[in-house]
Amino acid sequence: MARTKKYRPGMNCEKTGKYTCYDANGKEMYKDVDVEKGRRFPPSQEEGCYYEEQ
Repeated sequence: MARTKKYRPGMNCEKTGKYTCYDANGKEMYKDVDVEKGRRFPPSQEEGCYYEEQ
C-alpha cells in the first residue's frame, strides 16, 4: 500500500482536494478541509498535527 504524504500547517498544497487533519497521535481532528493547489494549509491549534489527502 502506498504511503500517504503528510502535510504540516503552513506548507504549500501540491494538489487541490479535500484533506483530513490529524493530531500528533493520529487521531482525526477535522475532516473535509478544502485546500487549493498553491495555497497554504491552514494553521492548527495543536502542535504536531498534520494533513493527509482523503
